[in-house]
Amino acid sequence: MWDEEKVNAELKTYMTKAFKDAKQMGKTHSCDLRMGAFSLGVNRVARATLLRGWEA
Repeated sequence: MWDEEKVNAELKTYMTKAFKDAKQMGKTHSCDLRMGAFSLGVNRVARATLLRGWEA
């Protein structure tokens, strides 16, 4: 089991990376942070779908 400090450190790492990824996606597509996060999510689902062989 993890102690509280380990949980908080891991959470900070994941949250920081998620924010940076969404911010970068927003800059790439010239949109706000919300739309950048949405685009990132849609891209991840599309990629997972293709990797599983479910091409549309």
